[in-house]
Amino acid sequence: MPGRSTNHGFGRPRRGYAVAALVGLDNRRAALWIVYSESVKQHGFVDWPRDREGDSENGRYNFFNAIITALKPVFSSGVGSLVVASAGRDSSLADSFVAHVRKHHAYLVRAIRMESIRADAGTADAVKALIKTQTFQAVAADVIEQESGIIIQLLDARLSDDTGHFTVLFSLEEIDQFFRTFSRDGSSSDGVPERILITDKFWAAQKNSPRLQRVTDLARNASVKIRVLRDDSKAGTRVAQLGGLVCLVDRGVRYHSNGE
Repeated sequence: MPGRSTNHGFGRPRRGYAVAALVGLDNRRAALWIVYSESVKQHGFVDWPRDREGDSENGRYNFFNAIITALKPVFSSGVGSLVVASAGRDSSLADSFVAHVRKHHAYLVRAIRMESIRADAGTADAVKALIKTQTFQAVAADVIEQESGIIIQLLDARLSDDTGHFTVLFSLEEIDQFFRTFSRDGSSSDGVPERILITDKFWAAQKNSPRLQRVTDLARNASVKIRVLRDDSKAGTRVAQLGGLVCLVDRGVRYHSNGE
């Protein structure tokens, strides 16, 4: 969880790697945050629809959907854990949002894990205080561990694939060469990168490596998910057994840089 900040090598300095998304809800707006290993960053705000009549179901539905839309880039980057907070008279909003996602957004239910918490996360000061509490850290750890289960299932499925449609790359040198070729030529017989998984121990040792920085830069440019995992999580332990870094490649998909 957040602590002293250092330059981590990809993204802006003094931030660390992304750990979870955090949403603070009240009856005026949603405050969106990204919790990093060494800091926290505001991702934006979503206001309730101005033309809503009181707390109508339609207004709440549109409000919640607008939050999900705003969070999509965070999930697309690789973050798969979400904590939703609300407090006081609005304390039920967090549970309502989680229920909304589970009812109306099945694709997100398959891709991420989320939990609600009774807490204020509407301002920077409130969030800085919240992320230091045992309550938040316990909830975040539980959500991240649930996400680990999704990652392990995907990784084991790729490792056991015998169709030839998927490849798992294990070394930094091999992954670097793959991305350099992919960046230059696009998809070929080598396939399209799906996701990069890194343990926090590997990240700490290699965060200033030009090679790792190049890989993560090229991966982000290609909209590839990057997830740094705690060594002591289920998924982190699994990736550590494979050397601390893996890249999942889909050999059955063709990539078009223009989005076609």
